[in-house]
Amino acid sequence: MFILPEVLINLFLDSLLNVFLFIAWIAGIRIALFFDINSDTPLQYSLLRQSYLASTILKFALSFKIFLLFYLIYTLDKLSNLIPGAMCAAGVVSSNEYGVWLMAIKILNIYLFASWLALNSFDMRRKDYGFTKKKFAFFVVIFPFVAAAWALEFLFFNGLDVSKIVSCCGVLFSPLSNSSLSSILRIDPKIAALIFYTTFVAIVLSFRRIYLFAFLHVVFVLVGLLSIIVFFSPYIYELPTHRCPFCLLQKEYYYVGYLIYALLFLGSFYAIKAAIAKALGESVSVKFALAFDIVLVMVLSYYPLIYYYKNGIWLL
Repeated sequence: MFILPEVLINLFLDSLLNVFLFIAWIAGIRIALFFDINSDTPLQYSLLRQSYLASTILKFALSFKIFLLFYLIYTLDKLSNLIPGAMCAAGVVSSNEYGVWLMAIKILNIYLFASWLALNSFDMRRKDYGFTKKKFAFFVVIFPFVAAAWALEFLFFNGLDVSKIVSCCGVLFSPLSNSSLSSILRIDPKIAALIFYTTFVAIVLSFRRIYLFAFLHVVFVLVGLLSIIVFFSPYIYELPTHRCPFCLLQKEYYYVGYLIYALLFLGSFYAIKAAIAKALGESVSVKFALAFDIVLVMVLSYYPLIYYYKNGIWLL
């Protein structure tokens, strides 16, 4: 394991937060099983007090874990300077068998955490604690994903080998490579862009059909990531062979990747939140989801348009 400040900070903060989340999980099991707002027994008063404390712990810890993902990516980028062959976080992630699974479950957890925070916000508005059992039952289900992410993070950092040469992002995201992504990356960039904009238009047209709106946002996340790799990133790098989604996070490109991925996440989150609100009978608003979607499309569209304006030709 690399004994670097960034690695230690990641593991320490994640471990500390997981201790608090484990305490909330134990309380959450009891609340999910026995909470009854219509009962006036001493047990119910105790569970009500515990629900306030556990909700506060969860709100803080889960919110902090969302921001901790970005710090993990920053750490991976720092480690690329130490691992032979790695040019950015992509090479570090692929350096052992745990990296891809770690990133996948971290991203999944972001949506699970955000969904719990949305459910908690609806519960806090009600005076009858109508969603208290639901939100703690949901946390009981997602806590194993929290523990799995911590285990994978420890195994990943422990398995890093400074003597092992890894593939750079140019190889990993090349359509000519032998990676599992190569077949997907062979898609025509123009087709990828067309699918991206078509999905965006479908989202705008479906804003009154909330469940379809949320489903299309899930599709939009996948389509967005693909189109960023295949179509938009070469325009950001101004190099047709450079397709790395991680290099967008580096200072040479003004950290624009953080903005792009934040907009992609926030748009999909608010769409999912709207679907949760509709399912719970709460007031529904899609304005934030649409706002983040529009800004994302504007930011991504800027790069091919400005490239064409400067050079008079399309890069791809």
